[in-house]
Amino acid sequence: MNSWRSLITGDGCPTLVHPTSGEPCHDTCGAWAEANQLHVAGCDLPKRLLRGDLVRLLDVGSAPGWNLAAACSIARSLPGRLEITAVERSEEALFAGLGLTDEDCWQGSSPEGSYEALCKVHAALRAAHELPAGSWVSVSKRVKLRLWVLSAQTLLQRLDPGERFDAIFLDSFSPRVDPEAWERDFIWGLADRLEKWGRLTTYTISHPVRAALMSRGLAVGWAGARSGRRGGTWASHGGWVPPLSDRLRSRLERRSMRLSGAQGWVTSVR
Repeated sequence: MNSWRSLITGDGCPTLVHPTSGEPCHDTCGAWAEANQLHVAGCDLPKRLLRGDLVRLLDVGSAPGWNLAAACSIARSLPGRLEITAVERSEEALFAGLGLTDEDCWQGSSPEGSYEALCKVHAALRAAHELPAGSWVSVSKRVKLRLWVLSAQTLLQRLDPGERFDAIFLDSFSPRVDPEAWERDFIWGLADRLEKWGRLTTYTISHPVRAALMSRGLAVGWAGARSGRRGGTWASHGGWVPPLSDRLRSRLERRSMRLSGAQGWVTSVR
């Protein structure tokens, strides 16, 4: 039977590889780099936490934990508080990710502080998994985390209708592995859960995904080549994002206007 395996990425940090599709969980050029440059920077976490804000983060596709580790690492030395809602649909992926910190072949070659940050997150995830779903556990003095092992679609249905997030990391596998994560209605559901000035980040530059976000009133921009893979997408509910070209923006705006009558399955996120 196929199983999850680890892969050392370009910055020395390991990620997981899907057992059947062969897709890695992170940019092969660097898992830690992608987590920081695409998600942490894209959701403006350093500035918000430096102001002393309470930041409520939804992490969709939490295994193997690098996105959470990067967020917790930046929060450790800043005055704000971070509340993380982590959702991972695959228990096998969750435990395979937890096993990465048991390997000692990569610790010395990874970026400073990355191994320690992942260990702290893994300890919190282990503790949360032992408790009833949604129970809060402490990661550090100003960071706490709760975990659900189920689909993010189901989680959105279970959360209080009024619950909102200041930041959303969308890091699911591609549609051929996880098609539900890119359905129009789910993208809309995530957008509707964003608080005013909230931000969403994802590795995809898919036109259908971007158009779905725009149709819910989010400003959409390109994260830039430094953010891994093909740059990714930053979306904001009221804030600034790096602008798209006029031609691309116009194309996406036309597509977003047609979305309400279209079938909501995204066929590509590349």
